[in-house]
Amino acid sequence: MQEVSRGAIVDAIVGFRWVMLLGQAMAIATGALALAEQDNFAILLTVLLVGHLPTYLLALYPRWFVPNNWRLELLFIYDLIHNGLIIWLAGGIFNPFLLLMIVPVTSAAIVCRLGSTFRLMGFAIFLIIIIGIDSYHRLANNFQSDVLLTYISMTGMAFILAICFASIIAFRLTREGKRLETAAGLLRSMLERERGVSALGAHAAATAHELGSPLSTIAIIASELTKDKRLPDDVVNDLTELRDQTRRCREILSDLARRGEVPDQQECEWLPLNVTIDRALHRITDSDKKWLRVQYMENGRQVDPRIDHAPFLPDLPGITLAFKSLIENALRFGRNRVDIVCSWCDDEVSIAIRDDGPGFARDVIERLGEPFVKDQWSNGLGLGVFTAQALLTRSGAKISFHNRSDPGGAEVFIMWDRGAMTQLIA
Repeated sequence: MQEVSRGAIVDAIVGFRWVMLLGQAMAIATGALALAEQDNFAILLTVLLVGHLPTYLLALYPRWFVPNNWRLELLFIYDLIHNGLIIWLAGGIFNPFLLLMIVPVTSAAIVCRLGSTFRLMGFAIFLIIIIGIDSYHRLANNFQSDVLLTYISMTGMAFILAICFASIIAFRLTREGKRLETAAGLLRSMLERERGVSALGAHAAATAHELGSPLSTIAIIASELTKDKRLPDDVVNDLTELRDQTRRCREILSDLARRGEVPDQQECEWLPLNVTIDRALHRITDSDKKWLRVQYMENGRQVDPRIDHAPFLPDLPGITLAFKSLIENALRFGRNRVDIVCSWCDDEVSIAIRDDGPGFARDVIERLGEPFVKDQWSNGLGLGVFTAQALLTRSGAKISFHNRSDPGGAEVFIMWDRGAMTQLIA
């Protein structure tokens, strides 16, 4: 069944059944008045009114009907039998309202799967053939002729072709409409993410400017206190560490302030992959670097990027910070080591960040990349992965999160398509 809301499907079914009731009433009138079927008039009215019992129930109690593919298919089969019975009693193949057989099949093409549509199409064709054969044999012997047989055959074929063409067109149009709706939804999502990344850069620049003065004050006070000879050595060491960390924060914020405005991708610089990784690792503390192992692989073999010429990545704002954030997350949860495997071939460039920790929690892994998503052991706000994914996606990367079965641990996989990168740099 196509992805349409339940209420919309029930409303559409009730609407087309009222229209079909009107068409059946006109078919009965045509059979009674023009095709001399007055003897069947009472029977036809009874079949019409009793046969629309599902219509009355759907109109009065729409919540009772829970539409799914097989229920809708059975309902449309019932409608085909109901239509066929009325047409058979009201003139058969000679009644122009035989075209009503098209309504259930085209309706199925809109709300059901393709298999159901074809089954209903075949059943409608079967009923038309039966009605055509019966209509010919019900004629008096003196009316039966090759010419009339040809006319009945061509009429039946015309109705069959009309049903087939209308059903296929309805199915194609519905599918294309669904594709356009899906594409529009993806476009809206991309625009929202792009707007979020732009806002992220603006907020980062504003935050950098706002925090600049307090950090300068802290650094000055710490520097002055270290000159006091009365303080113990351990306090002086702590103050020195505080001053150094404050200076490091100021450097990071200065970088954010410079990169708050995102340049055009056509104007950005390009850096070798190993240089980008080195810039991210430069911001990792020396005590953490000993747990890191970086490998570079070209077409499955380990290489030295300084000799074998690593591919280039766009030097867009935030890529270094994104790598740093993901690597720090791996170091935080890893037990003994964190592997960074950079690979490239003719088609793609990828970076895998792997740790040997407990892996991503099951209730978190499906929602990673959304803001404020974190597990119970994290002390942050759950914005690190969200920010990293947003910044990397802006550079054209695809990022995914996995848990490794052997030897265990978490893996963040980042991949760029080299064809897209070539288009970007052109």
